[in-house]
Amino acid sequence: MKYIIGVSGYFHDSSVCLLKNGQLIEFVKEESLTRIKGSRGFPFRALTFLIAKYGLNNDNIDHIAFYEKPLRGWAVTTYNSLAKPKRSFDLLRSQIKQFWSGPIHFAGEVKKVIRINENKLVFAPHHLSHALTALAFAPPQLQNNALLHFVFDGVGDGNTTSIFKTQKNDAQILFQQDFPHSLGLFYSAVTDYCGFLVNEGEYKLMALAAFGKPVHYDFLKEHIFNIEVPKFELDMSWFDYDVSPERSYSDKWVNKFGPPILEGEINKMTGDSFQRAADLALSSQLILEEVINSTIEWGVKETGVQNITISGGVAQNSLAMCSASKIASITSLTIPPSPGDSGAAIGAANFARMMSGSRSMHCKEIFFGHSQLDFESALFQDMFCLEKSFSHMDEMLDDLISSGEIICCYFGGNEIGPRALCNRSIICAANNKKSVQALNLEIKKREEFRPLAPVMLRPVAEAWFEISQKVCDCYRWMALTAMAKEKFPVKYKAVLHADRTARVQILEDEMHPLYNFLKRNSGKIDMLVNTSFNVAGDPIVFDAIDCYVNMSRLGATYIITDNGLYSLRP
Repeated sequence: MKYIIGVSGYFHDSSVCLLKNGQLIEFVKEESLTRIKGSRGFPFRALTFLIAKYGLNNDNIDHIAFYEKPLRGWAVTTYNSLAKPKRSFDLLRSQIKQFWSGPIHFAGEVKKVIRINENKLVFAPHHLSHALTALAFAPPQLQNNALLHFVFDGVGDGNTTSIFKTQKNDAQILFQQDFPHSLGLFYSAVTDYCGFLVNEGEYKLMALAAFGKPVHYDFLKEHIFNIEVPKFELDMSWFDYDVSPERSYSDKWVNKFGPPILEGEINKMTGDSFQRAADLALSSQLILEEVINSTIEWGVKETGVQNITISGGVAQNSLAMCSASKIASITSLTIPPSPGDSGAAIGAANFARMMSGSRSMHCKEIFFGHSQLDFESALFQDMFCLEKSFSHMDEMLDDLISSGEIICCYFGGNEIGPRALCNRSIICAANNKKSVQALNLEIKKREEFRPLAPVMLRPVAEAWFEISQKVCDCYRWMALTAMAKEKFPVKYKAVLHADRTARVQILEDEMHPLYNFLKRNSGKIDMLVNTSFNVAGDPIVFDAIDCYVNMSRLGATYIITDNGLYSLRP
């Protein structure tokens, strides 16, 4: 019995995964244990958790793999700072500080947690980690064939965009774009300018785009982007992310587009002010999609390989992934459930596995670990009251959801990606407008312009949405949006965004209580609304105490679990 540990850390969304005999069995985000959303730094708690749970030691661990080459990434950014010393003093100071506390010290920090032979530590190229994460989730029949992997990212190891070709155990680099020319950092700069947090608010910018007009698209294409497929360059005079750790856009950007929007200000903006932000959001979204699609089309034409994957942080842009799925020259598209840095821990572990001569792992499951709820403990019973056991809860659950009740879900293992997929979710009936609005605005306190995600069975999804047949399983984890068909039922319109799209989740697990709810109530309630089980700004719940605290703060009463339907004790 041999284990491989994959680690992502130091920048944002730190995580640890565990392979046992070549199979992924655990995936733990550091934020789940620190209760700090997007936890960065070395994932001490997540690694310690897995070591204790599985009795890991030097004898039963083959490798501990890190998701990038620490020194290379640091050197590239530092070199860039040195090239512009007058403008980049703050960034250079930050880079010097990182030398003493950043990923360069990965080996030493691992040894603080576990005694391990240094020759068991493996460092995977950052973008290859992303690509091998995607490879792990590609259908097994495609893994034996040539696959083209597109990585669109902020920056990792000094690279921002990469194209790889894999076949069996061989991985070949076809193209790499270097820092500072970055799609991810461009989109983050616009995110920053619109008052959202970088590495967190990009999905809000994407939602905002639905309300915009592409009035700045031509300007962006003519004056800021220089696109020579597959290479593109940015006019860096518009940006500061290459010289400053504090601000992503430059004074030149402000002079053109107006004063930056302060954090939280977008919620109060109306009329022309709101439209200004929305127009820039849509223009930026469209140029992002154009660069992605043209890069993919070039890669497919050059290689003749039509089965592709997309990963990297930019792959979390579900609108862009929907656009990519429509490219005529591709046959299949795989987007992993966690395409960003957090999920790259899986790719690092896969790298270590393939480096030793084994074939890539194949992951079908998207939930890992086990429930952290001890139903028999005094603590749990002090917090929750059993209403109906699992085998007897159907009728009560049907009545609650049908009447407009908002229900929390804690079922099975944890979602591997950033999106709650009904295992750690809050749900309500999609045809109850009052409940949907309450869930979005009153309970989760989300921005009004952000959509909620609909959950349904496949026949319903294919009847009411334009579901791409090229996409491999990716609707299971909300990897891309889908356009509503003309015959979309009016009673469910609350789930549609302003552009008539929705980030659809197709529920396939016949053992899941919500799958059976939808099957039982077919024709009555064919769709549920899903959002993550957490208070805004907090990580998704991990254990019983998290459930109790979040339900109390959210004002929720009921929770469905593997053991049955419970209510919150007052």
